[in-house]
Amino acid sequence: MKRRDFVKTSLAATTALSISPWLRSNAPEAAPAVVSGSGDDPHTTTLAVIAAMGGMKTFISKGDVVMLKPNIGWNRKVEQAACTNPEVLRALAETALDAGAKKVIVMDRPCHKAEDTYSRSGIEEMARKLGLDVRHTDDNRLVMHDFKGEYLQQWPVYRDFLEVDKFINVPILKHHGSAELTIAMKNLYGILGGRRGKLHRNMGGNIADLAHGFTSHLVVVDAWRILLRNGPVGGRLSDVEEKKTVIASTNILEADTIAAELFGRIPAEVPFIRAAHELGMGRMDPAAISVKRVAA
Repeated sequence: MKRRDFVKTSLAATTALSISPWLRSNAPEAAPAVVSGSGDDPHTTTLAVIAAMGGMKTFISKGDVVMLKPNIGWNRKVEQAACTNPEVLRALAETALDAGAKKVIVMDRPCHKAEDTYSRSGIEEMARKLGLDVRHTDDNRLVMHDFKGEYLQQWPVYRDFLEVDKFINVPILKHHGSAELTIAMKNLYGILGGRRGKLHRNMGGNIADLAHGFTSHLVVVDAWRILLRNGPVGGRLSDVEEKKTVIASTNILEADTIAAELFGRIPAEVPFIRAAHELGMGRMDPAAISVKRVAA
C-alpha cells in the first residue's frame, strides 16, 4: 500500500482530525554511506551526488508523488544563504521526474510571508518553469500526527506532507540561534502547524523526536553557501561562506552529522544530533561514517 493510500484510509476511519502514525521505512537498519559532492555549480554537483547514491530511481518508483521539502522560511536572496538553493532543488526535481515521478510538489511553512519567501528565494520561479506543484500551507489541511516521542507526541501536520509516496528533505546548512544549527532534522519544523515556538523548550529532544517519528526517504543538504552567524534569518553577506558542497544520505542523523562537521562543529556537541543518536537513529561520530566523496 502506498503511503498516500494508507493516509487516506486512516483519515476515513477516524471521526476526529487524527491520523495513524506512519510505519518506519523497510530499509535495512545498517545506515547507507553518506555522499559528499563538491564542484563549481550547485546543479551539476547535486546531479553527481544523486548519481553516486545510485541514481534517483533507487528512491523513486514510476507513478510516485514526491514531496521536495526545502527551507523557504525567509525573505532572502539565494546569496544570503537563508533558504535552500533553487539549483539544488532543480536537480532533484529533474531527476525525480526522469525516474518516473507522477508529480513533484515543493512546499514549506515559512516564517516570513510565503508570497515573498517563495519569490525572492528563486524557488518559485524555478519550480514553475519545471511544471512542479508549488503549494503554500493551508491550516484547513492540518491533521494530528503522533510522533510517539518523549518530548513530541501529538502535533498538527499539514496533510500534504503525509499524502505522498516519497519525501525528500532538502535543508540548507546554517547557524540557528536556538538550535545551534539547522540542517535536515530541524528542517522538518516546516511540516508542522500550530505554535512551533512551544517546541523551543527541550529543543534538541523535540527535533530528534520529530525526525524519529517522520520518515525522510532521502536527505540532500545544500551546503553550497552556509550562514555562519545570525541564523536562521541572516541577511548580511559577510555572514555567508561558500563551501560548494552537497551532502546526501538516506540516514537523516548521519547526513546532519557530516554537515555539522563541515560547518566546523563537533557533532556530538549539537543537542539534536546527540538526542537523535540516543534514540538509536545512527552514528554521530564522523570517523565512524563511511563517506563517499565525489567531484563534479
